[in-house]
Amino acid sequence: MIRPLAAALVLALAATPALSQEAPATAAAPAHVPNPADVETLDGIMAALYDVISGPAGPRDWDRFNGLFLPGAIMGGSGPVRDGVARLRLGGTADYARNSGAYFMEHAFFEREVGRKVQQWGPLTQVLSAYETLEVEGGPVVQSGVNSVTLFNDGKRWWITSITWAGSAEDRPMPTDW
Repeated sequence: MIRPLAAALVLALAATPALSQEAPATAAAPAHVPNPADVETLDGIMAALYDVISGPAGPRDWDRFNGLFLPGAIMGGSGPVRDGVARLRLGGTADYARNSGAYFMEHAFFEREVGRKVQQWGPLTQVLSAYETLEVEGGPVVQSGVNSVTLFNDGKRWWITSITWAGSAEDRPMPTDW
């Protein structure tokens, strides 16, 4: 009795569109056509990610930024631990542009990668990217942390599917072996 029931459940789940739907990355490509150098290699997309958010006070190239991401990508930053609980604020690329764009209009912001750990399997890649943030290009480091960047390669280009980050803190110093 259990086997036929289990088989029926497996078939029902396999037929569920939300669980079995395949959405090719290029089906909902962003309106911005990215510079091929930004998306043809893992190094290229990582360099473009840091470059597009960095600069003196003023606007950023949000079309270029959006062109790096698979539509629907998720971004989130973790805040300081309070009462023993870590917090994560999630949103999409439009949320990031809206929230950070106002800050960038008034403040210089430069972020650079200082170390990386990469794991790849098939079209999926996970990059732990250590970063440093500066308020003046070439100036002192004001923050450091790690970006966790998940990427997908559809055989034609790289896409960022998610980024979450955490700044260094007293209870989590920067890794030294990267």
